[in-house]
Amino acid sequence: MLSVLKPLCNPKTEKTVLIVDDDLGFAFWLGQALDRAGFQTWPARSVASAESLLQEMKLRVDLLLITASLPQAHDFATRLEGVYSDLKVIAVYDEIDRVVEQFARDGAVRQKPQAIDSASESDWVKLVADILEKRLRLQ
Repeated sequence: MLSVLKPLCNPKTEKTVLIVDDDLGFAFWLGQALDRAGFQTWPARSVASAESLLQEMKLRVDLLLITASLPQAHDFATRLEGVYSDLKVIAVYDEIDRVVEQFARDGAVRQKPQAIDSASESDWVKLVADILEKRLRLQ
């Protein structure tokens, strides 16, 4: 079982984004887009994989982007917020009826793009940049 994927990163980047999503297509697409935009990105397929990655790499995480429907997703986000007081969280979901209510109270909640294209890429990169640069308030 593949627990940790190769990082899509630029080691000179200051902001680190941890992407926890079992949809490898989305994780790699977004990771590559954020990497090109100057962020350091680390993908993991599950909460357990993300926990192992954090332990092994001793990462400092600025933004957690996690699929809300993953088992223990909210608990993991809450634990990370206890470690990193300035952590930002974006919960992603496939369909509107699958939104996890806890994330709506604690962070940003966004639907995965319907199409993987340059417009979606631009929107996601802008969202991450705005949140990390505190130009967008989490809702």
